Amino acid sequence: MEGASRQSLAAARSVLDQVTAVPIGATAGTVAPEVRRIAGDLSAVATLVGGEPTVRRALTDPGAPPQSRTGLAARLLGGQISQGALAVVSAAVAGRWSRPVDLRYALEELAVEATLAEAEAADALDEVEDELFRFGRILGQNPQLSLALTDPAAPTSAKVGLVTRLLSGRAHPVTLRLAEQAVADREQGDIERRLEQLSRIAAARRGRVVAVVRTATVLDDDQIARLKVAVSRFFGRQIQLQIDLDPAVLGGVAVRVGDEVVDGTVLRRLAAARRGLTR
Repeated sequence: MEGASRQSLAAARSVLDQVTAVPIGATAGTVAPEVRRIAGDLSAVATLVGGEPTVRRALTDPGAPPQSRTGLAARLLGGQISQGALAVVSAAVAGRWSRPVDLRYALEELAVEATLAEAEAADALDEVEDELFRFGRILGQNPQLSLALTDPAAPTSAKVGLVTRLLSGRAHPVTLRLAEQAVADREQGDIERRLEQLSRIAAARRGRVVAVVRTATVLDDDQIARLKVAVSRFFGRQIQLQIDLDPAVLGGVAVRVGDEVVDGTVLRRLAAARRGLTR
């Protein structure tokens, strides 16, 4: 997303944080149903915005004043979605979007964050983040399983059912719901990439950024701690590490944060040496 869309997403996210916060004295269990409904409502509105170009254009029309767009959202959605979800949608449509389709993408991300808010309230956000990442890596190492979950000819219900059987009772309920949604959404593309994206959203919700570290050997706690300090210093921000064991790197580590890659592996050095010999 470009600048205007990022700012509008941030404003809507701020409202989401308010409506999903656990009130003082309440428990995570008491607010979970409401938070879950907000997540479902936001996902439904994202689907509406994505499937109805006329509605999408009207809700993002830069020529219409914000109060006109929020009024339209209230007329379309009032009474059909929760008050919390409507507050988030109103904040979103009040903003400016670089592209109309960005509103849909933002609502989809906010629906994910609302789901993660349930895990956060239960102090399980770290667990969910790690499980999403690990499940993606399991799929990457099992081509047949990955194919079964991405086969366009397979019914969505069969793919969701397979995820349910794999994760039910073995992963947090929030992890299970997000993984089921990931395989059910045909438009999100590669399931492994989607799971990694979900893990990054979970990390960002905690104010941290995920660095995927590829290494050939298991790192001990001291090595991970020192690597985390070094990577955070290099990127100038707090970094959460996700360790991916990959014998193909031979030695050293490769660190990827978003589209940025710092490759210090033996494999890279061998490839560089080979290129030098062929010049």
